[in-house]
Amino acid sequence: MKGRIRIVVSTKRLRYELNLRRNITIIQGDSASGKTSLIQIISDYASGRTGPGTEVVCERKCVVLSGDTENVLTQLSLLKNAVVFVDEQEKFLHSKSFAKAVLISDCYFVLVTRDGLNMLPYSINEIYYLKNSGYYQNTKQVYNSMHQVYPEMNKPEKIALSTVLTEDSNSGHDMFKAICHDLNLTCDSADGKSNVAKYILSHKDKPIFAIVDGAAFGADMQSTMHAIEVNQKSHVWTPESFEYLILQSGIIHAEKLQELLNNPEEFIESSEYSSWERFFTRLLEDLTQNSIYAYNKKKLNPNYLTKGNIEKMKKILLDIGLLLPNVQI
Repeated sequence: MKGRIRIVVSTKRLRYELNLRRNITIIQGDSASGKTSLIQIISDYASGRTGPGTEVVCERKCVVLSGDTENVLTQLSLLKNAVVFVDEQEKFLHSKSFAKAVLISDCYFVLVTRDGLNMLPYSINEIYYLKNSGYYQNTKQVYNSMHQVYPEMNKPEKIALSTVLTEDSNSGHDMFKAICHDLNLTCDSADGKSNVAKYILSHKDKPIFAIVDGAAFGADMQSTMHAIEVNQKSHVWTPESFEYLILQSGIIHAEKLQELLNNPEEFIESSEYSSWERFFTRLLEDLTQNSIYAYNKKKLNPNYLTKGNIEKMKKILLDIGLLLPNVQI
């Protein structure tokens, strides 16, 4: 499944609106915020247990999975192009077998959980909290709206850093190491996204600028934000992925590329790509095969490291406010 999916769930007293763009959406919220009510209304509506005034409006079938793992996996294997909801109380939500089934499914998933799901690669931009925006007595609605937990990074007024940190030591690290060399900065690797928070905490005396693949960093974002609260000189930047930055930089030219980058959800089939990071990697590989820019995720092709291409990557940082004139990253 691909594309944007809008869901409106309403009763005489409650109303929820969700807008889905990717295969996995996470919903968080405090107690009594309405998370369980949302799941219950959808479940009751699907089974015909609701009365007049209750409605679930969605162009796709909405399903709530509940029960033991074996039965849930059987149900999931039969679903096609549906929106699947799971409440945080379900034990199977944290199982390896469920995670594996999610990654090969063509459904969209809305998972209610306050805990990170480390076995699933979900985007930091698809983590939402449920916020009750008003209560009215009698038959008027309680309107529950969705707000991003980690909104896209605002342009900073000033950044002064000594170390740039990448998730791993692959191609992205090669590029940012070259940029840091030009800026007389240190570029280090966390050796895995789960180590980003640990690195920031273990270097409390240093202002660190961490660059992560936002498209698959959702489960590690909470710990990283905690680390930044401790090391308040540090920052985290969450572009979709390094490959997305390359495609955005102008190094590679292809027909309709900008249209795709502006609206990825219209092109990315959820059953083929477990995250947008994987899609952009494959896209860059396909666009550059048999060319001087043939892309290898493990080791960056030296042709990307020419002076002109490094300047193109620097311009992305400049355009979003990360590299400012006379201000060191």
